[in-house]
Amino acid sequence: MKVKAFSASLIHTLEQKLEELIDDDFSPNLAFVFASVDIGLEKVLEVLKKYPMLVFGASTCGEIFFDGNRETEGIYNNSVAVSLVEMNREHFDLKLFDGKGISSFDLGAKIGLWGKEIFDVPGFLVAVGGIGSNGQEIVEGIQKHTGRETPIFGGLAGDDSKFEQTFVFNSKKVMTHAAVAVVFDTEKIDMKGLATSGWVGIGSDKTVTKAKGNIVYTIDDEPALKVYKDHLNIRDKDLPEIGVEYPLMIKKDGKEILRAVNGVNREEQSLVFAGTVPEGSTVTFSTSPGFEVVDHTKADISDFFDRYGSGSLLILFSCMARHKALGPIIIEEILTAFEKAKAPITGFFTLGEIGMMADKSCEFFNETFTLVVISEKNIKN
Repeated sequence: MKVKAFSASLIHTLEQKLEELIDDDFSPNLAFVFASVDIGLEKVLEVLKKYPMLVFGASTCGEIFFDGNRETEGIYNNSVAVSLVEMNREHFDLKLFDGKGISSFDLGAKIGLWGKEIFDVPGFLVAVGGIGSNGQEIVEGIQKHTGRETPIFGGLAGDDSKFEQTFVFNSKKVMTHAAVAVVFDTEKIDMKGLATSGWVGIGSDKTVTKAKGNIVYTIDDEPALKVYKDHLNIRDKDLPEIGVEYPLMIKKDGKEILRAVNGVNREEQSLVFAGTVPEGSTVTFSTSPGFEVVDHTKADISDFFDRYGSGSLLILFSCMARHKALGPIIIEEILTAFEKAKAPITGFFTLGEIGMMADKSCEFFNETFTLVVISEKNIKN
């Protein structure tokens, strides 16, 4: 597997970089492309169409590119971050799935069934477009056909934190209410992952008294929007933007899973979360304790690479709320990953992340640093 990565702030620069990197010695057949809606997704697509590559693309809330060159690496806005990959075409496939008019669970099920039909033991990278998409249902839909042990990584696409419309794309089309997925043959391709947050609970436990899927209507029998505003002392107009910084912490089977607000129905006084919040679940509000989050994440990153080693392709799905809450110091955790991996990292700030927990099960998260490390296995004939 060969990987080359770069970032570009202009469409012209994107064209130049591709021309420079693609030659007789490097013929990528897969591209991971994370782009701001403001740079123009259709323009990005027109450039990519010139090359015979499958494209995994998502709109972002900020782009991530680290390669050790302090002059070009960093966290960007209104740009595009790209990883080009040359690998055995028999070991992966890619497809764009239309999710219009169907549930997130059914969209995930379409992805899982497709992947299982291609490989006996599939692993997935998934990006989902469309405000209101339920990331947890995407995961559960995939697992319906592949099982809980299936490696699944990815995120909900962003729109530069406008909370209006998000997109995914392949080499032919840009879509919302859709998902783009890469399936790998995990008998040939190794997929390792880390998901770490550091957010802490604040206040007393509460009960979700009315909810359906990712929509919460009441908490402790009061309208969910009112509870959020009263408990956090925020104004109505501050939501949903500020809601991503104070997610609900769901206490589930000894685990703590975060759910961020990404939509508000003011008429119903309900909140739309990025993933399922089960009716009857015990929750509390949560927040970032600041510098301690970065220290927590850096320790987890170091432990991960010490335990599992690195790989050829590294993709980071990090929550936009981490960037908003931590500001410039968020670079420290990404730099730690690069220094440990000694390989380029591209990625984007998401509205929700899919990754692997310590017990090797995959879940949907918010406020989480979610990294996937991919490499070819050494297989003896």
